Amino acid sequence: MIIAVIIFSASILVYYKNITNLSDQDEELLDDILIDVKSISNSLMSQGYPYNWIEDNVVRIGITSDNRINETKLEQFSRIPYNDSRKLFGTAYDYYVYFRDRNNDIIPFNETLEGIGKPGVNSTNIQTVENPKKLVKVTRLIIRESDIKKMVIYLWY
Repeated sequence: MIIAVIIFSASILVYYKNITNLSDQDEELLDDILIDVKSISNSLMSQGYPYNWIEDNVVRIGITSDNRINETKLEQFSRIPYNDSRKLFGTAYDYYVYFRDRNNDIIPFNETLEGIGKPGVNSTNIQTVENPKKLVKVTRLIIRESDIKKMVIYLWY
């Protein structure tokens, strides 16, 4: 009976130790995702590098000039292949970026794109299409077309 109690206690101890380690791993993963989404957000809010970059020579993706959205850079950003943009952002995670107006209506990037990011994903189907383990959303206020808009960035694993 004593041996059974010792084995049972040891298995309970091992179980709780593993659960604690999983929680620590989840927390570290979430921290990594938060760092990456902040980095992507800051990059997009910059002018990028070089200053007048195009999809062929971009080193750092930035879509603003003089603290306003630069429509030319936005169009260039939409032309960069998804995996190339992930490398430029320096992230291993999937992302999706789009805009909303003051009424929370989606403002498309152009006539054919609601947003930019992982192919097949849009602002309403990330949860169903991707079923992410971790999903982080960052919203930044920006000036586009002489009005304040929201830039929404999702990053997930």
